[in-house]
Amino acid sequence: MEEKELSKYLWKGLDYSRYFVVKIIPQDEDNAVIVMCSKDKENHHWCLEYMGGGKYFNTVIELIEYYNSRFKVPFHQFNIPRN
Repeated sequence: MEEKELSKYLWKGLDYSRYFVVKIIPQDEDNAVIVMCSKDKENHHWCLEYMGGGKYFNTVIELIEYYNSRFKVPFHQFNIPRN
């Protein structure tokens, strides 16, 4: 899916000032899991947003393990931001 098509899954409540959107994983036509990474170098962490709720992780491995235990759509690899 192209970036423009994926942007339809983003909503206004996401904190774009504190997080990078790293990955958008559509679950159905209306909902997607949004994987975000903190911009704060001193408090680097990860966030998984789904249907208005967020869960936070210390590492991307923890996030992927959580995702894989709860969602059916596969989590494909992505480039991790190094900011």
